Amino acid sequence: MSVPGLVLLAVVWSGMLWLAAHLICRLNPSPRAAQAIWRGAALMMLAPFAASLAVPGLPQVAGQALPDLPVLEPFRVAPEPAEFAVEAAPLRLPDAGMILLGLIVSGWLVRLTLWAASQIRLQRLKQRAFRTRRSVRHWAEAIGIRWAPDVRIVPAGPAFLAGIFRRTIFIPSALAASSDTHQILVHELVHLKRGDLVTRPLERLLADIFWFSPFAWWIRDQLDYWREAVVDETAADLTGDRIAYARALTSAARVSRIEAVLPVAAFTLRKEGTLKMRLTELLSEPARRPRRLGMAMAAAFALATPLALAQGMLIKGAAALPGADVPYGHAVLDEAKLTSTYGVRLDPFTKKPGWHNGVDLAAPHGTPIYAPTDGVVTFSGDKQGYGNLIEYQGAGDVRYRFGQMKEIKVAEGDAVKAGDVIGTVGTSGRATGPHVHFEVWRDESPIDPETEPGLVLAEKLHHPPAPPAPPAPPAPSAPAVPNAAPAPVAPAQNGSPDATPAPAAPPELPGVPAPAPVAAVPDACKELHNWVKQAPMPAEWKARMEAAKAENAAAGVKLARDWRPEALSNPVPSYPPAAATEGKSGACRVLFDLGTEGLPKNVVASCSDAVFEASAAELPGARFKPVLDKNGQPAEVKGILYPMEYCIG
Repeated sequence: MSVPGLVLLAVVWSGMLWLAAHLICRLNPSPRAAQAIWRGAALMMLAPFAASLAVPGLPQVAGQALPDLPVLEPFRVAPEPAEFAVEAAPLRLPDAGMILLGLIVSGWLVRLTLWAASQIRLQRLKQRAFRTRRSVRHWAEAIGIRWAPDVRIVPAGPAFLAGIFRRTIFIPSALAASSDTHQILVHELVHLKRGDLVTRPLERLLADIFWFSPFAWWIRDQLDYWREAVVDETAADLTGDRIAYARALTSAARVSRIEAVLPVAAFTLRKEGTLKMRLTELLSEPARRPRRLGMAMAAAFALATPLALAQGMLIKGAAALPGADVPYGHAVLDEAKLTSTYGVRLDPFTKKPGWHNGVDLAAPHGTPIYAPTDGVVTFSGDKQGYGNLIEYQGAGDVRYRFGQMKEIKVAEGDAVKAGDVIGTVGTSGRATGPHVHFEVWRDESPIDPETEPGLVLAEKLHHPPAPPAPPAPPAPSAPAVPNAAPAPVAPAQNGSPDATPAPAAPPELPGVPAPAPVAAVPDACKELHNWVKQAPMPAEWKARMEAAKAENAAAGVKLARDWRPEALSNPVPSYPPAAATEGKSGACRVLFDLGTEGLPKNVVASCSDAVFEASAAELPGARFKPVLDKNGQPAEVKGILYPMEYCIG
């Protein structure tokens, strides 16, 4: 969950708990019961965050799986990539989440500074105290305290108890000779017996952690008040005179002036109005309704517990919920070299132009790869061509792919936080050197990771000079009738398996000159590419593909996961005249068997528009390098998918 979400959750949850405890206390509980109610509210404030460490995250809300790459990709001619060279990562302003986190941390530092200042004041006040011969041993024995504390006199201020190892009761000089001083001493001894020297700082720590929530401060005020009310009741019962105890409390409030905040439980509270409330609680006998109170407390606990657990699940797994902005908190790598950009590039293996769905970031073997934002892992393992691959979904319908990894550090279903190490740089899959192939997907479509707002690829990113643009193949000459052929189709065997070649040159129409290259991939071609990857496969094709796997294995043909047939000559299909005349574009999948001579046979085609199916099923001029079986003899390979695109930009 994002930082603003956590802050909002803490404020709303603390408000609900404060309101519930306030309503229950209107049933006139005893001081001990009221203190238990507010302590329960304080513990429940921390419950969701504690639960997030143990409970599973919410079920991941994700769209359909990112499309796997086909066995072959259509070859398309694309415009030249823009030339640029950047020496360092662009300067970016922190997002709202980071600013808010900085404010919260600053608040914690302020609270820590104020606590340190109060400790200094306390130590100075202790140094000004002087001994007295007054002993509290008989009262300590009556209460059950084994070692009676010392008693010291301070020049001014309230009475208080301090010291963990050397416990001491401090009495202001104005009350040292009072006849009711023993009431104050008993009060502080009850604090000592109850362990308030330890529990009080823990209870007050709640408001220090959630300083941004006013309800946390109000809960702390109630804890302070009911702590003193419980001690007042116990001390008055021990001394046996509630009137005398009330007189001592009033006298202490009159002569004690709290000059500064001290980190102790003072006999008189600083908040205005608490003295009257304490006297009323001490001297009155309100009607108690223990049965109704018990039922209310049980109902509140039964309702708050599942809510706290649900919030814990939300904190742990809400990073995968769509619809939110993406708060990036860490770079993908510490230092890297951008060896391949998004878009058109020269394939490092075939030296042919092709389309690249992501970026390649080169770094030494074993370099840690970090999650740039919070999310939930949706895939972790080996995938054809990608090698070791991690996919995870962040907020706002954004998903990420990390391929060619050496090691995978997370498993499917894991929740990751920004800055978590999810793997290391390697060369699994098809790679020419150690790197991570990184993709960003929005709304089921890949985008350029360098244009994603707030995303940092590396804290120190090196951009090499732009390579020369790949040459476009010559456009075919225009026939006498509208029967122009698209650019040749060939497998795009790119260094990263997800490479998607750029769009094909449109056919030449009679009397219309060939268009000049443009600076971006036509929208029509992008839509065709999505159809090739995402369109459902006919049921009879699925059955044929499954049968082909078994037949290939029976024939002794063993193919690597990233195997692709090597084209000796690309097919040159004709552009259907009707489609060319109407300016139609289309995408096709062609399924065929590869004979021992390297020629396709048993060819069938399925296209986005039926007008292209006859042309696609011909595969004229296509010839591939024959595949050899385990004995080194040419073998027939069943079930090869060959995508084709007919594109007019």
